[in-house]
Amino acid sequence: MDEKYIEKIIQNEQSTKSAHKRIDDAEARIDELEKTYAIMQKMDFRIGRMEDSVEKINQKLDSNFQEIINAKIQNTNEKSKKWDKFLDYIFYAIVGAVITLVISKFGF
Repeated sequence: MDEKYIEKIIQNEQSTKSAHKRIDDAEARIDELEKTYAIMQKMDFRIGRMEDSVEKINQKLDSNFQEIINAKIQNTNEKSKKWDKFLDYIFYAIVGAVITLVISKFGF
């Protein structure tokens, strides 16, 4: 009977050692997971800041693009105004020439 108890004690001791080893392995994995989680939190924070920076850059680019478009439109409008003035001068020159021709033909 004592041998049975001794065998049971040995089995329990081996089982306990095995359980402790599994617990130690699990604790090591949990430690690694906690480190990984801390790294992921830092990355999430940094990515969030980077997204904010990209959004600000996009807003600046959009406003600069709008300024460029407005400048081109204004430049185009100024050129068209100059062209319109040029055409007005030519028209009035032609009208003046015709009037001068008419006056010279009729002798006024």
